[in-house]
Parts: sequence; structure tokens; C-alpha cells
Amino acid sequence: MKGDRMAEVKQVEWLAVEWFEHRLSVWAMQGSTALEAAVCATSAADEDTFVDTLTQLIAPLNLPAGLPVFAAGLPGRSDVSPRTVPCDAMAAETVARTSAGFELHIIPGLRQHSPSGLMQGAETRIAGFLSLNKDWDGVICLPGATSVWAQVSAGEVVSFQSFLTGELIDMLGADGPAEVDTALDDTAFDEALSDGLSRPERLAGRLASLRADRALGALPAPTAHARLAGILIGAELAAARPYWLGQSLAVMGPEGQASLYMRALSQQGAMATQADAARMALAGICAVRRAVGNAG
Repeated sequence: MKGDRMAEVKQVEWLAVEWFEHRLSVWAMQGSTALEAAVCATSAADEDTFVDTLTQLIAPLNLPAGLPVFAAGLPGRSDVSPRTVPCDAMAAETVARTSAGFELHIIPGLRQHSPSGLMQGAETRIAGFLSLNKDWDGVICLPGATSVWAQVSAGEVVSFQSFLTGELIDMLGADGPAEVDTALDDTAFDEALSDGLSRPERLAGRLASLRADRALGALPAPTAHARLAGILIGAELAAARPYWLGQSLAVMGPEGQASLYMRALSQQGAMATQADAARMALAGICAVRRAVGNAG
């Protein structure tokens, strides 16, 4: 190991961690500066698996033992109650405990009673966006396996609505939009989007027809994927219309999915700002750490 690399390792003060859907990201931090970063896919389903995966992920970094870990997106437990909206986008408290030598500071998610909703990780990305965009009011769309539309005002999450669009695309198609965006049939997507948005009541029938066409070999994969994404995102936009119509909008999520939502919104004349999801996650974790008084 080179001398400058060893010096950097010694300067690491804490770890920022995001467990978002099937992806674990970790940043080795000095204050608010990331000195190292690592990412891996994970099927982790509980805290013990999370700790094991984190241990394996950071092992090549040769970091000091016992570093504080500020973690967003961990699955809920009885001792980590989600906050109820409306509430501040940024958590003012974390749940602290020690696990396998890690000093964990778990950032609670958000819940909503009506309609029932749960955010685990998306709320910290929202906090990060607001920490970098002071006094911003509007709606933030966070695509993913579960997409979220969150109305924010005066630093609070006022309400949100979740959709299983990304999960349905993964289940019903060979690939999700993040996998096929470079080969996407734009015309097919736009036509399906328009149909899904204007006639969402035909959703189940359209999906059945699409599956039949695909099974019969009547559609090439890029066209089938484009239609699937367009139909489902269109139906989502129809249901989420009160969230995006006439609002200031921001979109943050995996690049492929975020690009599809940006395209879909632009087709409706709704202009949005696209933000880097990983950057917002890290900014949110840093903001929470400062808020709870652990900034170095």
C-alpha cells in the first residue's frame, strides 16, 4: 500500500452507508468528504445479513476498526420506528446500537397512514436534495423497484404516493428499464406511454396483449420492453397526476429509470430537474449526521 493511501485510511472518521433496494453503497468519510467508496449488489433481507455484507464490502479498504456507521434504508425493526408524515424531511435523531463491532446509527424511514406508504432510504435522498437546494418546494420523484412521488414544502415531506411500477416491469419483462434504456424503442415507448396515461383502465388488457405478442415472436425485445415500460409508467403518471401537474419537479433514481421518467414527464410538458441519486444519498446521510450532533 502506498504511503498516501495509508494516510487516507488513517483519516477515515466514519462510514456513510445506503442500503437501497438491492444495492449496498458505502463511503469512507473524513468529515463531509468521501475518501473511498464501494458498491455491491445484495439480496440482504435483515440487519445481520446487512452487517455481514458491509464487513465483506469494506474489507479490501483496510479501514480502522470500530468506525461509526450512519446507515439509511435498513429494514424496519420494532426499535426503529419510521417517522410519520407530514414531518421534516431530515431526521433529527437516529437509533444507535452496536452490532458485530460496528457503532450503528440507523436513520429511520417515513410512513404514511393514508394512503398507506413506507419509505426506507428514499427519505434520506430527499433530505440530501433539500440540503443542496435550500428553500426548494415541489415534488420529488424517486424511481426504483418502488417509485415514490413526494410533495415537499418548507423542508417537510407533506405527503407521498408509492407505486410498484419498477417491480412490475422486472416481473413482467426480461429486463427492467435500467437494463435496456440504450436500446429502447423511443417511438414504441412514447406511444405506449400516451395510451397508458390516457386509458389506465386498459392496463391489464394491454399487458396481456403485450405478453401474447412477445410469446408469438411478433415484437423484438427493445420494442416489447419499451411498450411494457411505457404502459406502466403511463398508468403511474395518470394516478400521480396531482403530484406532477403544474409542480416544480425533480427526479432522482437509477440512471436508466430516471431517464425514462424524465422523458415521460417531458412528453406531458412537465419539465423536471434530474439529480444524481448517489450524490443525494450521501448528502442526506451527511446532513443527518450534522443534525444529530455527530459531525467532526
